[in-house]
Amino acid sequence: MEWWNYIGYFILFLNIFLGLMIVFRDQKNTQSTLAWLMILLFLPFVGLFLYFIFGRELKNSQWNQSVLNKTKKLSEEQNELFGKKKLLDKNAHMEKYSHIIGMHLRNMVSPLTQDNSLQFLTNGNEKMEMLSYDITFAEHSIYVQYFSIEKDQTGKQFLELLARKASEGVKVYLIIDGLGSKDLKEKDLKPLKHAGGEVEVFFPFRTFFKKAALNHRNHRKTVVIDGKIGYIGGFNIGDKYIKDPKLGYWRDTHLRLTGSAVFLMADHFISDWFKSRGNKDHFAEDFSIGDENKNKTALQIVPSGPDFAWDQVKNGFIKMIQEAENHIYIQSPYFIPESSIQEALRVALLSGVDVKIMIPNKPDHMFVYWATSFFTGELLKEGASLYVYEKGFLHAKTLMVDSCTASVGTTNMDIRSMSLNFEINAFIYDEKETTALEHIFMKDVENSREITWEDYRNRNSAVKVKEKFSRLLAPLL
Repeated sequence: MEWWNYIGYFILFLNIFLGLMIVFRDQKNTQSTLAWLMILLFLPFVGLFLYFIFGRELKNSQWNQSVLNKTKKLSEEQNELFGKKKLLDKNAHMEKYSHIIGMHLRNMVSPLTQDNSLQFLTNGNEKMEMLSYDITFAEHSIYVQYFSIEKDQTGKQFLELLARKASEGVKVYLIIDGLGSKDLKEKDLKPLKHAGGEVEVFFPFRTFFKKAALNHRNHRKTVVIDGKIGYIGGFNIGDKYIKDPKLGYWRDTHLRLTGSAVFLMADHFISDWFKSRGNKDHFAEDFSIGDENKNKTALQIVPSGPDFAWDQVKNGFIKMIQEAENHIYIQSPYFIPESSIQEALRVALLSGVDVKIMIPNKPDHMFVYWATSFFTGELLKEGASLYVYEKGFLHAKTLMVDSCTASVGTTNMDIRSMSLNFEINAFIYDEKETTALEHIFMKDVENSREITWEDYRNRNSAVKVKEKFSRLLAPLL
């Protein structure tokens, strides 16, 4: 009996120790800190296990000074021009968002490019056909990074295409996430490797104990072809990203772009390759960058993740919301914002800004679904408009403000995407392109059901209990 007492005291001591470590050592936000303390208090045995798997933080010091040298150099040059008010060429539209542009510039990894052409892709078939076409005609290099490549017909055909291009002498580099693409085995990747392609698994399970990496996934989805064509957005590779057997039609948003921003995407890919392998020397290509045509679309490629000192995409969202004067449109499959974003949206509503939010009608993660219901309900009370997409599953991650500026990328409107995962977004400063995205949003409204404040108030007691419980877990979802 005494041994059981000793074990109990030991567990209690560990819980207290971990609680103190979370408070004084880890740099978690207040929401996450309180959530972990609650779990350790109420689940002393299970909580220890969960913290060891999901709670430890990833150390970034080994990466920060070793990569993105070209991007940092360009950022330094632009920061100097920005300080002298020479970067934006007295463009009234660009000047309006100079604070956002300047904020992203100061993080030293998000230069401004002004010579880009964009195309929005919202259908899985369309995206795969266009991507496959561009890869088929690649001449020099293909950089591919996906959170998830499924082991199905679409995934198999995609890997076969990459292997064929590698056999033709094109340099093919593939990064997949160790958790998101866990079903892919060595035999599935062997044909690509035998053809001369190179593959890296970002944070495979074997690195879990060493790097505390299980909770920090690479959620980026980018492709760079010959340094000239780039893809960035929400679509992964697989049959379900066209039509999911359970969730139905997959509604997402992806961006195909050409211009100098593609160079920056290539640089970020090489950075992630370095994180996986620790060697980027064999990337000998020197893609050119220059704003020869500043009359095209201006944008910044903005990464975020544990490899940076602050949450850059989240800060961009907050600044966009703060700058809004007329309207804000948001699409996200998971709406579990940090308190700073929730409060910024509440202030926008109280200032008379029209806030429209669109979420899925079906959950792919149950707790996330009910937490989303809670946080959107809080904004409904302040006058937001809420639309539930009915045609299938909404996976798009877009933010549009005042028909002037927009963000498209891999970042969900949730704490996990903004603080834990490796993400990347394009911040677009263009009236025409932002208006096009807003038209897509309003088209989606036609396939959505509006939830009013009265509807939300009349939800049943069971739903309220699920929401409140899920809300407590929100920082960990």
